Amino acid sequence: MIRRAVREDIPRLAELFRQLHAHHAAIKPETFRMPDGEWFAERIRGIFEDGETVILVSADCEPNGYAVIKIIDVNTEDKYPRRMCYIDCFAVAENARRHGIGTALFGEVKRFARENGCTSVQLGVTACNTGAVEFYRRMGLVPRTLQLEVRID
Repeated sequence: MIRRAVREDIPRLAELFRQLHAHHAAIKPETFRMPDGEWFAERIRGIFEDGETVILVSADCEPNGYAVIKIIDVNTEDKYPRRMCYIDCFAVAENARRHGIGTALFGEVKRFARENGCTSVQLGVTACNTGAVEFYRRMGLVPRTLQLEVRID
């Protein structure tokens, strides 16, 4: 079952967010560090308060996956106006993976985007996060732009 998150989900969402961030810190330690204390719960509470961002959760008993999404209207002089759905964060608990949760959650993101007049769903993913890259490819996402870097040591 996919539903909108409620405030009672904050402790579990903070834990899932912490797990995701720990994964990022493990695969890209030169970029990600682990904050202390209540940082993850504070960030989730802030999302509830901003009024523009939606959190969808996959939950039978408690949330075991989530997507943080935002509708963005693009209307600049050099581009045609459009509306897109941006996924800021997408995660499934490690012990709940490979059970269709991510697929169902992504399908709900697309449904939400369609209902809100979006022409695309976009996100950013670190290239070395190969599991996530492969999952997003299975969901139909293709590279739109590439951001390249060279490490200066």
